[in-house]
Amino acid sequence: MSQTTSRTTDDGRTVIDLSADERHELLAAQRRRVALAVLAERAAPTELDDLARAVAAREGEDPPAEAVERLAVSLHHVHLPRMDELGVVDYDPSANRVDTVRALATA
Repeated sequence: MSQTTSRTTDDGRTVIDLSADERHELLAAQRRRVALAVLAERAAPTELDDLARAVAAREGEDPPAEAVERLAVSLHHVHLPRMDELGVVDYDPSANRVDTVRALATA
């Protein structure tokens, strides 16, 4: 069961307050950390293929197309749904697009 809460800052941003366990789970996966770093640098919405290419580029030099495709599958089936469940992103799996990225509250 999720203990996630959110709040809106004075400037209108939504900030997600995760429990210590949720924060640990979210950040324990290197791929999620890289994906969050990429998404933090971009304005939403971000297409899954674009995100996969950017994450792959950070994970290794000039990744082959097959590696990017495998990474996109991993993001689609594992990482983005979990980040969506925690409220950190709004992921639309039917459109393969991350529509909203929310800030994490500092611990």
